[in-house]
Amino acid sequence: MTAEPTRNLLLLTIDAWRADFVDSYRGVLLSPTLQSLASHTLRFDQAYTSGPWTSPGIVSLLTGEDALAHGVWYEWSVPRPHRPTLPGLLAQAGYRVPNLCYLNRVGNYQNLGYDASQAPGYPTGPDDDLLLQALRQLSSTRSSPWFAWHHYKYVHLPYWPAAAYRRLFDVNEDQLPARVRDSVGTLFVVPRHEHRLQPEDREVVQRLYAANVRQMDDFLARVLATLDETGQRDNTTIVITADHGDELLEHGHVGHASTAHFATLYEELLRIPLLIVDSRIVGPRRSSARVQLQDLMPTLLSLASVSTQDCPAGAIDLSPILRDAQQAGVGSTERACPPDLLPTRPLRFHSSRMGYQTPRRLEGQAVLGFSEGNIKYICERYDEERRLLFDLRADPQEQMPQTHGPAVDAAHARLRELCPELDA
Repeated sequence: MTAEPTRNLLLLTIDAWRADFVDSYRGVLLSPTLQSLASHTLRFDQAYTSGPWTSPGIVSLLTGEDALAHGVWYEWSVPRPHRPTLPGLLAQAGYRVPNLCYLNRVGNYQNLGYDASQAPGYPTGPDDDLLLQALRQLSSTRSSPWFAWHHYKYVHLPYWPAAAYRRLFDVNEDQLPARVRDSVGTLFVVPRHEHRLQPEDREVVQRLYAANVRQMDDFLARVLATLDETGQRDNTTIVITADHGDELLEHGHVGHASTAHFATLYEELLRIPLLIVDSRIVGPRRSSARVQLQDLMPTLLSLASVSTQDCPAGAIDLSPILRDAQQAGVGSTERACPPDLLPTRPLRFHSSRMGYQTPRRLEGQAVLGFSEGNIKYICERYDEERRLLFDLRADPQEQMPQTHGPAVDAAHARLRELCPELDA
């Protein structure tokens, strides 16, 4: 897909947003704003992050490397300097690249093309208007296109949006168990060994999470309204995705590596939404291609008509699917993109034991895994090693792992082949 040299790029990453919380929850729409854009949207149904906490996913997106390759595994990890990055290459190509993310003050995000001293402060809440102000300012000077990355924080714990959103999903405060209100409804970090939530809490936890997602959709509505007000909507490609998902008591706790203080690699953490909104797309269009966050680096460079030759070899340019989504065939019927437009590959995943919260005494303890076809293999190397092999077609909820036997041994050998870092 060849973009005009003046086309703007808006990248929105939503913290802790799961792929199965995009459309509706128990009959209530989760994303009416996104659904109103369906006729110009390409949606990827098999998009994955590379690790179950924020830094691995975002660094993958900005460097074109998965978590095992870029090595940002701990709070003290700093990305390698002097590597090509998405913001850096776009800036070199003449794009304006404003610094709109508070994360750029953190060590994990250095050497990625942003000046830490110029990063904004922590957002004030779901109604923070930093991005809206920036979009208005960018519209005042049309001398060059812009690339703006904004990270929305408030699908993340705590799951306690404004009262109107809680009411929409029938959350009754008077009947809410104190253990739920005092943990996932209040805290940013919910270590699983400190908060003993019960299986029967799962539905209300999901309702609260769904309410956070609906609140986020109203934020997207304000972003689109600002693009309309400033005359930039038709000339801006919007990419909406997430850094990782969250567990919602499917496997015994809530949150992800950094908030639960225990990393896992289940699908609810790794599979994320990925939607590309562009006025030139003839949709609705959906792709079943298995893609990962690092693929957005060459894809966005292609959208900007910038060479992708400096992108890591493992990142795949998704522009062939975007080109197909522009082809004629106007109509309200949703169409699938041809499945053979991209090469196939196994996906690799990694996390330190407690994500960002991992102490130095646990350095080296990690969980690694890969997904290939219907096979998903996870190897936890914590105090003791644990091996989990899943057939995602027969067991999509990952409740019945094989832990021993020839098939597990073969999967572990395949992990060693795919991840030489396993013994590093």
